[in-house]
Amino acid sequence: MNRLALFISLVLVSSTAGANPHAQGWRWYNEFKPHPEPPSTPRPALPQGAIVITQSPPTPRVLTATEQMDGFQRYMKEVQTQAVITPTLDKVLAFMRLNQFIDGKTTDFGMMWKQALLADPTLSYTVRHPTQSLAKQTQNAALIARRTAAVKALAGQGYGLFFVYNGKEVLNQQLAPSLQSFAHQYGIGLLGITLDNTLIETIEHNRVNDGKLKVAAQPALLLVNPNTGHIKPLAYGFISQEELLGRFLNAATHFEPDF
Repeated sequence: MNRLALFISLVLVSSTAGANPHAQGWRWYNEFKPHPEPPSTPRPALPQGAIVITQSPPTPRVLTATEQMDGFQRYMKEVQTQAVITPTLDKVLAFMRLNQFIDGKTTDFGMMWKQALLADPTLSYTVRHPTQSLAKQTQNAALIARRTAAVKALAGQGYGLFFVYNGKEVLNQQLAPSLQSFAHQYGIGLLGITLDNTLIETIEHNRVNDGKLKVAAQPALLLVNPNTGHIKPLAYGFISQEELLGRFLNAATHFEPDF
């Protein structure tokens, strides 16, 4: 045996003797075998007397009155829309029954309102402001007397009226006679102050402003006390004599409610 043959023989023998029966190679194919799962370990028993806590389902929440009303209104709107879009007998009847239900609730509320007013009469508007004709006349007469007394009280303290106007404006010309009549009737001084140098002749006493007096708007009625120099707005714009009486009462009482 020559040297080459001897070398090949030795290699083959050594390879066969040391071969791994589980060797992996491109010529080998081993079937996949899943690994066995470990045996499950039983859950340990709870000690005697142990308390087991389980999660309970959430308690249903009670809807508020507003939520209930919102839900009912949405439901009624849906019933109404269905009855309008597809006016079948059943759908129209359903909407009519809902209306009847609401009418009943409205009646119940109205009757309970009357009962509540008897339980607490201080909540009744008609106790303070009668709606019957004779009672209203009596109350109005008392209110006018209070307002008239307020004008005379302020006049007695030295207060008078400044009527600040633009003589060329028709609105001011129409207001002037009413103001002069008011001053005569209730005994309070009135002085007209013209901003545009045009006098309104129905005002008995007038002065030209010459930029001395600043007002936020015109026509303006200012309550003025020459003795103290105190000036405060009484009214802006066109105003009736009845409203002007009320403004005097507001000024005399420092805007306390008169109703």
